Amino acid sequence: MDMDVESANSAPSRTMAMSAVQFDPAAEDTVDLLELGVLLARRKRFIALSGLILAVVTLATTLIMKPTFTAKVVIMPPQKSSSPLAQLGALSALAGGGGAASALGLKNPDDLYIGLLQSESIADALIQRFHLQQLYKKKLRSETRKELKSNTKIVSEKSGMMSIAVEDHDPKRAADIANAYVEELHSLMGHLAISEAGQRRLFFEQQMEQEKNRLADAEIALAETERKTGIIQPAGQAQATIMSIAQLRAQIAASQVQLQGLEASATEQNPEVILLQTQIAGLESQLASLEKGNPRGTGMQDDVELPTSKVPAASLEYIRKMRDVRYHETLFELLARQYEIAKVDEAKAGEVVQVVDPALVPDRKSWPPRALLTILAAILGVLFASFWVILQAAYRNWETNPEQAFKLRELRAALRLRS
Repeated sequence: MDMDVESANSAPSRTMAMSAVQFDPAAEDTVDLLELGVLLARRKRFIALSGLILAVVTLATTLIMKPTFTAKVVIMPPQKSSSPLAQLGALSALAGGGGAASALGLKNPDDLYIGLLQSESIADALIQRFHLQQLYKKKLRSETRKELKSNTKIVSEKSGMMSIAVEDHDPKRAADIANAYVEELHSLMGHLAISEAGQRRLFFEQQMEQEKNRLADAEIALAETERKTGIIQPAGQAQATIMSIAQLRAQIAASQVQLQGLEASATEQNPEVILLQTQIAGLESQLASLEKGNPRGTGMQDDVELPTSKVPAASLEYIRKMRDVRYHETLFELLARQYEIAKVDEAKAGEVVQVVDPALVPDRKSWPPRALLTILAAILGVLFASFWVILQAAYRNWETNPEQAFKLRELRAALRLRS
């Protein structure tokens, strides 16, 4: 009889032990895995249903989401042996004579091209070309740049290649934008003149543009003088003097321009610099002698180097205007020659970014991965449901334990006071 009563009294305690995991702080800091397994097995329907619901919700969400496609173009920048970073003489000189890579603080030469691809110039060109501001529904250009940057991934690979991956909801537009990155890079490099030869080409190109405008102004001034004086063209020694002075001045100006371009990438001890300085000094001496009327000629009366002071006063203004025209014509021709030489040198340098794999229209979406997300959602649902079951069991045990129940009441009171 006593045994039956004892069994009856111990039955609820055994039931409680099987329905929850005992977390006794006074006991060892361990968990009974068998009781934990029993607890989870009893709530297996709730756990499985939670995982199933979360998986279904995730699958429905991915079906509603607009798919994203990724197009990638692979390019090969100029190799390190012919990299423009090794030929940036002007920047190297400004940095104190060190290498160009060290002057720019670049450990990897490909960082230069990554920086160019991520520049605002290329971003703005793409935004305007594909109307991205309206497409991304952004009010500001800066917000559109950030959106484009987040959709673009530029990576320098160990093989020496570079990849440009662009994400977009339209597969064709993704491929077009990726290929457009390379086209805009070529255009930007053509304007920036990264190599030393390109710098010289750009320098002479700017000088030619300025000289072209000056020549046009001189021709207009000469035509105005012809209209005022009625003189068409002086003859004889005056004409020869004009041509000589104009050619000398043009040669001096062209040599000085060439010297400026050379000094950007060479020191004063460079033999070419010294040679140009000597040539300029000789030409200036000849010009000074010619303008003073003390030429180094034969001393004969019909010497072509007739001083300008002996030209009749009536045609002096015309002669000066013609001299300006001849000067600018000669200087423009000399600059044009230097410009063509620089263009040939730039072409020989081979600083061209080559496309290895152009971006093709992707036939599969890159996001969202429905199967992977659905499986992960199911796993997370099962884990969260299991944690909730264990937490509920622990809470019930704390309520049955007087000491833990007292601590719970204190916690509730503290939370109520704070709220």
